[in-house]
Amino acid sequence: MRQSLLERFKQNGGFLRTADSLSAAEKYHLRKLIKNGIVSRVKRGLFRLNDSPRVFQEAAVGRMIPNGIFCTFTAWSYYELTTHVSAEYHIAIPRSIKIVLPDYPPVKLYYYGIETFDIGKTSAEINGSLVNVYDLERSVCDAVKFRNKIGTDLLSEILHNYIRRKDKNLDKLLKYATGLRISNTLNQLLQIML
Repeated sequence: MRQSLLERFKQNGGFLRTADSLSAAEKYHLRKLIKNGIVSRVKRGLFRLNDSPRVFQEAAVGRMIPNGIFCTFTAWSYYELTTHVSAEYHIAIPRSIKIVLPDYPPVKLYYYGIETFDIGKTSAEINGSLVNVYDLERSVCDAVKFRNKIGTDLLSEILHNYIRRKDKNLDKLLKYATGLRISNTLNQLLQIML
């Protein structure tokens, strides 16, 4: 039974929902897999197989959300600003758009106003797919903006990795910070780190 449950995970790209008609025996084995660290709970009713290689589905996510822009954790990973790998794709969309998301792949949406949505928007090739993503400086600004949600350790890692980069553009970073209304906070953090 355990092996058939693991096969179902692999058939679904490493994910499984409890709504997928799991039998009582499969639910029992799922709890054991979670307890043994083989499976992790992504969100209520959605589980991920830990040892499966992450299947990059940026093209599919880009088609699902054509106006979306990869942001925060997804962008930080793309720019190698952090070693943290999120189980979800993080996408920014305008507040005026309503989207119904499927269960696979897991996506977390961030709703932005028109005045800040396009700041730093660019496109990049990620694993062979051309997708919208916030540029390096906007991604750093988002880390500062969401500092209370992501914690000081992750923020510090992102800022240290940005400062070490040869391709950093501090003028652009400060310009974006002004547009996003976080310039005072960013200046304080940069003074501490530089």
